Amino acid sequence: MNEEKFNELAQAYDSPNRIELAQIIANETNKLLDTTQYESLLDYGGGTGLVTLSIDHHFKSVILIDSSEQIVNVFKEKYKALDKDNMQGFVGDILTDSNIATEKEQYDVIFLSLVLLHSGDYQQLLKQLEPQLKQNGMFIIVDFDKNDKVSHPAVYNGFHQSEIKQTLETIGLKDIHTHTFYHGKQIFMNQDASMFIASGLKR
Repeated sequence: MNEEKFNELAQAYDSPNRIELAQIIANETNKLLDTTQYESLLDYGGGTGLVTLSIDHHFKSVILIDSSEQIVNVFKEKYKALDKDNMQGFVGDILTDSNIATEKEQYDVIFLSLVLLHSGDYQQLLKQLEPQLKQNGMFIIVDFDKNDKVSHPAVYNGFHQSEIKQTLETIGLKDIHTHTFYHGKQIFMNQDASMFIASGLKR
């Protein structure tokens, strides 16, 4: 492991606050994953892999997709520095590019962490990702609860968990569960906020 290079990359692109929040998300996600070993993970919108690299031990293969080429390159440098040979990173946006590299692949778990709020159309995003989930596979979504103190034209100000549950039901998922797992100070556009985790199975 090239630990020095890994640390340099992390310090350059990942702020301490972002690292801390990612670990909180990873800890909660690991609770969902701990009972089963899975073949494959698609971390959609996975950024520099802060959460990915804390949940990857549950999977034999990991694919990360992000719309930023620079960010994906950082992820690639991280997993190479850590000698992770079961990972790949791709640049893409399934809402605007139907030819992204993994379009025809299917995964045991599709994971979206703080992705829906930037999606522009979260319902369409989940609908387009659903065919890439294997039978009996699991969607996992982490995002912010609805927050009226947040206002930005390009970002959802969080979600009612009932909205997420209804959308997952609409695309055909079963056994849907959601709950709030964390309250933090100034974690959502400098506002105090809470995060939820939602999961559903393709039956």
